[in-house]
Formats: sequence, structure tokens, C-alpha cells
Amino acid sequence: MPALPWTRGVHHPSNGETLHVLTSRLPLNRYSDIPRFLRWTLRIRRQLRRAPGCVGYTLDARLLSKTFWTLSAWSDEASMEAFVRSDAHALMLADMKGRVGAPGFITSPATPDRLPLSWSDARDRLTGHQR
Repeated sequence: MPALPWTRGVHHPSNGETLHVLTSRLPLNRYSDIPRFLRWTLRIRRQLRRAPGCVGYTLDARLLSKTFWTLSAWSDEASMEAFVRSDAHALMLADMKGRVGAPGFITSPATPDRLPLSWSDARDRLTGHQR
């Protein structure tokens, strides 16, 4: 499955604004969990479209390796944290508990001129951080 295209969120940053970027790697434990995760993905993408502070987001599903990568940019960390703890995302965290192996997360700064964010840069940040 190819990476989904970068989708703009409701927050339109000004030039020079420092954005809060989250990169995540979510390895599922079983292939049978993929359909459940994809259903949650659809619901969470709807939530992202209207999430305060969301600048943009994308997803790369590596189905053969049961691994999902997320990449999102936010106006600030507080907006991102509020999103994580609300609506569909909060329900997904509870439902997928025990279905995800050892996830990886890293945050980093970016400026609006770097949008859309690069998958290769994001993966390098996350894998370099985990070494």
C-alpha cells in the first residue's frame, strides 16, 4: 500500500513558525489485527481533519511487515497531546492495547517551508533515535 498523500489540517502556520512534528512507528503483533487498525485509521483521519492545531498528516502502511508509520505536524505540543487523548484516537488506544508491539515515537521541530514533511527524513530521525 503506498503512503497516503500529505493532507493539510485546519491550522495554517505563518512563515517562520516552529511546528511540533510527531513521527511514529506502530508494529502490529498479528496480521489479523491489520483490518482493525485500518478501520481505526479511517476514523482517526476524520478526527485529524478538524483537530485544532493540526497542520498536516500522512500515513504509510507497510502491510507485509505489519507496520504503520504516522507523520504529523502541529502548531504545538499541547494541541497534539489534546488530539491523542480525545475522540477516536483515545478509543483506538484502548482498543488496540496489546495488539501493537514495541512502538517508536519521536518529536522534532520543523518550519512551514519544510511542508509537506519527508518520509525519508522522518524514518531517519526515528531509527537514528532508537539506536
